[in-house]
Amino acid sequence: MSDNKQALIDWKTDAWKDAGMVSWYSKRMFENTGTNQLKHQLEMRYIERFATGKRVLDVGIGTGRGSIPLAQRGMDVTGIDSSQAMLDETRRLAGNVPMTLLPGDVAKLPLPDADFDFLLSLNVVVHFPHWRTILQEWDRVLKPGGRILFDIHSLDHLEAVYGAGEATQRMVAEGEAAFGSYMSLARASDIVAWADDNGYRIEAITAVGGFVVSTRNHWLSSIETKHWWNRLLGWMTSDPKLFEFALWLETEVVWQLPTTATGRFMVVLDKKSDPAANAAWLAEQARLNAAWRAGDVAAAMPAFSAPKMEALQSMVPHPRNTYLLFELLKIVWSHYPELSMQGYVPQRVSELFDDWQLQEEIDHYALRVAGEWRRSGDFGAKFEHGGVPFGPGMEYNLMRDVLVDYLNIFAQGEQP
Repeated sequence: MSDNKQALIDWKTDAWKDAGMVSWYSKRMFENTGTNQLKHQLEMRYIERFATGKRVLDVGIGTGRGSIPLAQRGMDVTGIDSSQAMLDETRRLAGNVPMTLLPGDVAKLPLPDADFDFLLSLNVVVHFPHWRTILQEWDRVLKPGGRILFDIHSLDHLEAVYGAGEATQRMVAEGEAAFGSYMSLARASDIVAWADDNGYRIEAITAVGGFVVSTRNHWLSSIETKHWWNRLLGWMTSDPKLFEFALWLETEVVWQLPTTATGRFMVVLDKKSDPAANAAWLAEQARLNAAWRAGDVAAAMPAFSAPKMEALQSMVPHPRNTYLLFELLKIVWSHYPELSMQGYVPQRVSELFDDWQLQEEIDHYALRVAGEWRRSGDFGAKFEHGGVPFGPGMEYNLMRDVLVDYLNIFAQGEQP
């Protein structure tokens, strides 16, 4: 291992040993700001879906948010963290709930072989470049038939958005050079290769965080940095209907997408060697990605079932939900202009969005025309004597009349 990588590992291991940092982190994990609680609820639902067995190990337990609920359910939970301050905070938050908390390194666990049914680790593997070594150590303490759950950032996502060439390589290199913001990346095929080599079956690799602010989604790069977008997402803190709709979109739509869809994926591996099943899973991912590239939504994602469509119909009328869905679909339409939402969006909502899309196109065209007029006096719009452009001096109402009567832009009675 290179000196730079070892320095990064050491820095990441020691970063959270300060009691002040731990106190800040604990508050941040539970505060209701931005999409923080959306990310938290997504991870809790994912753990709820895949947790199994009696004996649980939480590696890099942090504040215990992933495993305290499991201990409250009666599971036998052990937590490991390199920071005693983190373990102390977990104990405080767990209260009287019984948990075994031990100091230790994520890659050198102070535990016997084959001792646990379920190993979970949130926001840990993503921090370390030697994730394969870490997984091998976790394999050591897991019983045959046991299960590992962790998250990592998606190299599939970057390569799908920017290609596998220079742009992606530059972003990866920049990430590797930044100790404070370093995030480990992997392709789904890398995970499958590790699983095959170490006797594991892919239970799930799931795209998560379609529009969670802390995990950048490069498909949304045109809006992610916009203040209006972050203000809309920020309303989740005080608008329960928007929060529930966002949670529904993530679990019912984003979780069905391939690993190219988001910047992070959750991984669930079962300690049961099954190379054929892994190959079939990887082939299905390739098929889904090919279908999305071709714009064949019907082949990439089944049409919504009647209960799912009813749920969508019940949530969309809330104004912020309507707007959130429209803005997300605009991104989809920018990649697939001819895409039909039939089977995925109620007909009346689809018609509304078609109208909104047309209005936006009209507005953009009108602004472009008006802007060019004011700058250059195009379309022969100059005073007869002297050739002076009259666009800059036009009153708003006159500009409206020219747009309506001369260019026929607002023929349906729309006003700019």
